[in-house]
Amino acid sequence: MFRNTFQSGFISILYASGSYPLQLWDIHLEDDGQIMRLIKDTSDGDGDDANLFDPVIEMKCSNLSQNYIICPFKLESSPERPSLGITLPILYLTLYMPERTKQQQQQQMNHFSVEVTILDDKQTTRRFRCSTFQSTTSVKADICTFPLRLTQRPRRLIREQLLLSPLEHDNPHQSNEQEDDCEPCWNRVCIPLAEYTHKAYGTKLLETKHIQIHGRHFHLNRVYFAEKQVSEDELPQELRLFQ
Repeated sequence: MFRNTFQSGFISILYASGSYPLQLWDIHLEDDGQIMRLIKDTSDGDGDDANLFDPVIEMKCSNLSQNYIICPFKLESSPERPSLGITLPILYLTLYMPERTKQQQQQQMNHFSVEVTILDDKQTTRRFRCSTFQSTTSVKADICTFPLRLTQRPRRLIREQLLLSPLEHDNPHQSNEQEDDCEPCWNRVCIPLAEYTHKAYGTKLLETKHIQIHGRHFHLNRVYFAEKQVSEDELPQELRLFQ
């Protein structure tokens, strides 16, 4: 899809403020699954995060495995899903998981996962899956799984970047439960794909092929690639979460 495109700086594949934010994505919904664009994110009421006025993509479901979005979309006439062909080494997701009541948490934990399929210089397809329900890192021949811990703050705004380092530090006590004195907040999740490919498999990243996102209840503002790791302040104005 992007293989024959000059790639530098940033490449966005989902922007909730765009005219067609899921234009590059396939949507797979079953049972009670639903996905929509919220023009204004007010799910956290009067808290500081209500300052985010950008639209968001909201997904809700009870069956985590059977409801997801995947990029790029697959043509009906094609036997296989095409490759994104993106060579930029860093993946970012701007993510928010709304607060759930204690009763909701007891019935079903709110979990999220993202799976990235890549091609390395051995012409081998590998997958990286990070999720809030994973507690340790596991490296197998074709897939590396690791935990995703989303930051919460004591009832105030988060503006800093969350950088994952699962291949260096596991967190066996990772939990997605809400603390009484904390609230959910926006996270800018960074996945350095080239670094993880080298650490897990000793190979070089050639390109990202697919991205698949699952979650029981989450909001997405952006999904994009970058040629290097940057702080929120270093981002172009149009990529910043808080203007």
